[in-house]
Amino acid sequence: METDQIDNHTKSNDRPLADKVVLWIEDDILLTEIIRKKMQKLNTELLHAYDSGGAFKLLVENKKPDIIFLDILLPGMNGYEILEKLKADENTKSIPVIILSNFGQKSEIEKGLNLGAERFLIKATMTLDEVFQEADAILRKHAA
Repeated sequence: METDQIDNHTKSNDRPLADKVVLWIEDDILLTEIIRKKMQKLNTELLHAYDSGGAFKLLVENKKPDIIFLDILLPGMNGYEILEKLKADENTKSIPVIILSNFGQKSEIEKGLNLGAERFLIKATMTLDEVFQEADAILRKHAA
């Protein structure tokens, strides 16, 4: 994922995910630290889990996130299994989920969308700003 545009959001009306709660389910430590720094600048509350156990624990112990970013390749339960469980639970089924993965095959994308993801974004082809803009658009759609 490109990180060269990490500091582009300076105007208050151009701050995607500002003041939101985001659950980030990702086992890549380096990427997570980049996301953490970016979200701190946006005043976004980041809840982070490396795996399904941590994710479901955070969902029980913290306030409900506004949006969830979900990787596919995770230790234990994979992202598709997590998504299926999220969408089957009355408490979490309405939370928009963005799959953020390096899988790009049509079958993988269709599987994620069919399980209830709002978007399937490919890490290697997007900047963080683009990812956050997509998330912001989804949140605006859900608020309407």
